[in-house]
Amino acid sequence: MGTGVLSTGDKILYIMKDMDMGIPGLAALSGVRENTLLDIMAGIREADISTLCRIADALGVCVRELCPDEEQYSVPVEKNTLAKLIVVSEINGVELDALVASILEKGIEENGFYD
Repeated sequence: MGTGVLSTGDKILYIMKDMDMGIPGLAALSGVRENTLLDIMAGIREADISTLCRIADALGVCVRELCPDEEQYSVPVEKNTLAKLIVVSEINGVELDALVASILEKGIEENGFYD
């Protein structure tokens, strides 16, 4: 499959490519609409477990093989806060993701949720 972090859509695409299967074929085998498959493969939406199971069955793989390598969560952040985080990350020469992870980890430690 290649290296790096793969999303569910990436994994589906790689398996389809290996099987020489197109989107219409996967839609027919899985019973999942083509536009839904396209949204999942494009990363616009994540499949619910039922849809993921139908896709996995159609591809002949375990549903766990289609789970994304790394979970990402959407958290609403005010524009001002995000701007401040970006400035702090630039000043300190730290990637924004690393800065946010550090802030979250410290907050968890300080609140007693981390061993």
